[in-house]
Amino acid sequence: MTELATECWGNSGPRVVMVHGSLSSAAAAFAEQRVLADRFQIIAPYRRGYSPSPATDRIDPDRDAAEIAELLGDGAHLVGTSMGGVVAMRAAALAPEKVWSLTVIEPPAMPNGAGRPEADRLAAALEGYWLKSDASDLESFAAGFLETLNVNLQLPTPLPAPLAEAIRNLTTERPWQTGVPVDELARTSFPKLVVTGGGTPGFEDVADALAEVLRAKRVLFEGSPHAVQRIGQRFNDELVAHLNAANVSTN
Repeated sequence: MTELATECWGNSGPRVVMVHGSLSSAAAAFAEQRVLADRFQIIAPYRRGYSPSPATDRIDPDRDAAEIAELLGDGAHLVGTSMGGVVAMRAAALAPEKVWSLTVIEPPAMPNGAGRPEADRLAAALEGYWLKSDASDLESFAAGFLETLNVNLQLPTPLPAPLAEAIRNLTTERPWQTGVPVDELARTSFPKLVVTGGGTPGFEDVADALAEVLRAKRVLFEGSPHAVQRIGQRFNDELVAHLNAANVSTN
């Protein structure tokens, strides 16, 4: 039985498990998807280390994946944004028979983009940033991280407690090492969707590489934020079409 706290929106229709990224949480990351609760049962867990789920000293994507796989029940659609996308893909590889469809939004699966110029540049920049930065200065660490990603986001000062917690978790990640098992996923038959917003060239390279190997639908919402799901209806329309195409019966 999972220890993770979850947001639960909707009580009918197919189950959709939504996995948040590093600098967010379940409620904040998927606020724009709550409107879909009229036709789906949405389960949005707080990953370990994000209150009110249990604390952790270090983010472990494999442990996260195992905990997310538990939430799939007898079957579910799986959606992950940013590092949540990496976790979702690893979870899908653990329990492919329980996955009805997979959607990932700018996952930092940097090793899977190896050999593509922008992905290589970003992976090197991230590793270099972790080596030189002061992880104890959370505000500066987060600001530099966002700059490395070419994400223009002003952080509040002082940091709210949930954001400070999220940044502390981020300092324990190693995004340049967080690959996903594409060969295993490529052998699965469920539909796959890879979404980006166009703001970070390295993530575009990674998404292109993933879509190619996974034979996934590839969608670019140009000019969108890193967390593309936050644009709301345009993303939701694409997501619902993707979920419906899986043609899952819950009867």
